[in-house]
Amino acid sequence: MGQTTIVLMLITILSKILGFVRESVMAAYIGAGELKSIYTTATTVPNMLVGIVSVGIVSGYVPIFNKVKNEKDEYYANKFTSNIINVLFMYGLIFFIVVMLFAEPISKILSPDLKGSSLQLATNFTRIIMISIFSFLYASVIKGYLNIKGDFINPALPSLILNVFIIISTILSSIYDNSYILIVGTLLGYVTSYIKFPFVARKFGFKYEFKLDLNNKYLKSLLVMIIPIIISSAADQISLVIDNSMGSAFFGKESVSKIFYAKTMLGFITGVVTITVATVTFPSIAKLGQEGSLEEMKKEVSSSMILTMILVIPATLGMMVLSNPIIKLAFERNAFTTSDTVVVASLMRAYAPYIIFISVIKIFTNAFYAVGESKLPVVIILIQQIVNFILNFILIRFWSLNGLAFATAISTAIGSAMLVCAFYKRFGRVDSKENIQSTLKILISSIIMAVIAYFIYNTFITKIGSTLSLLASVSVSGLIYLIIVNFSKIDEVEIFKYSIAQKLRRK
Repeated sequence: MGQTTIVLMLITILSKILGFVRESVMAAYIGAGELKSIYTTATTVPNMLVGIVSVGIVSGYVPIFNKVKNEKDEYYANKFTSNIINVLFMYGLIFFIVVMLFAEPISKILSPDLKGSSLQLATNFTRIIMISIFSFLYASVIKGYLNIKGDFINPALPSLILNVFIIISTILSSIYDNSYILIVGTLLGYVTSYIKFPFVARKFGFKYEFKLDLNNKYLKSLLVMIIPIIISSAADQISLVIDNSMGSAFFGKESVSKIFYAKTMLGFITGVVTITVATVTFPSIAKLGQEGSLEEMKKEVSSSMILTMILVIPATLGMMVLSNPIIKLAFERNAFTTSDTVVVASLMRAYAPYIIFISVIKIFTNAFYAVGESKLPVVIILIQQIVNFILNFILIRFWSLNGLAFATAISTAIGSAMLVCAFYKRFGRVDSKENIQSTLKILISSIIMAVIAYFIYNTFITKIGSTLSLLASVSVSGLIYLIIVNFSKIDEVEIFKYSIAQKLRRK
């Protein structure tokens, strides 16, 4: 797992760097104003679909595929895979037609402040980008299939291709003063990024069949399992939509782009660490769950959680104390002003704790999905979103736009605490004392790192400038954190060190 995780993290880091380049280019050429908000509004619908369906399909498909393979054979498991793709295409076509017909009111709901030509542009953008949903639906199944086969690399590559397309289309749209180049380029990026998938899947023995069987018992089992997961994912995506809608309604349409920029930066952490660890460990967790090896599964979940926290907590605290220089370096140029930097940096600090708690949720929900239990996590997440919705109205009175971020962070903390308690009640405790000690060691080490980073940046900013001070503070504080953690006697760190030493000896 270690080597695969590291390679996947490196690919994800490269993708995120390209993502930062993409957002920097967009900030420079179109800023944080109306066009960016329109673009964000239009891409919300397909992005929601990806977030909702992809999580549901992969979480349910992997354990059911293993079940079909165990009860039947590989051939029937592949037929089951084709059937899922066909069912998704059928429902996707219905969804596509509905959105095409009601694109204008949907755009208005997503960004209430839009009107006139701005609303028309958002409507047209939405209709264009909706063509991409079929590639999303196909990819959501094939990603799960490739993960089962041990291929985590190819499913990670599409975001690299997409970012390149968006960067080029953003520049061209500015040069030719044609905003439609931006959305068409994004569409081409979405479609092109998944072109390789059919060929890779075929190498592993998958042959697509154009047959639709709505009465298949395994399909019914999958639907029973994923409906709660999809509801859960939908609730999470709706939370983002609510933030954008309330931001637009109470603070103007430009607030949508500011929320987007703040979450983009924090998405670096979840994308590189949380999603990577969850993706790599889920097939093994699902296999152990289907085999009934619950003790081994619990250990895998526990190890995944500590490994995630080792990376997520310091990264989150670091981004909080260095939010202003990070946003300044990433986005502040041309159309993205200093005042934009102040607002986005403040939002990023307010949203930051959310990253730690959502990481807990993503890791622990995998345990429930692995054994086919998806209802309880859904109930918890729905409660979390209700709390978030209520807190939005309360906290914006005191902290305006930042109130939306605080509401998200607080409600996610409540949801993560409920889920951990539910995990212990369902599966039993797993070295609770050891986990608490490891987490405290990580937290203390991270706080020390954050204090050092803040001190170094503010000491040297007047001497060597903001960019060099930022690089120095990140490098030095990061090195100190690694040294402290190295001597903290955390099991996951010791295991990682041992595996590296073994590989070096073999060489």
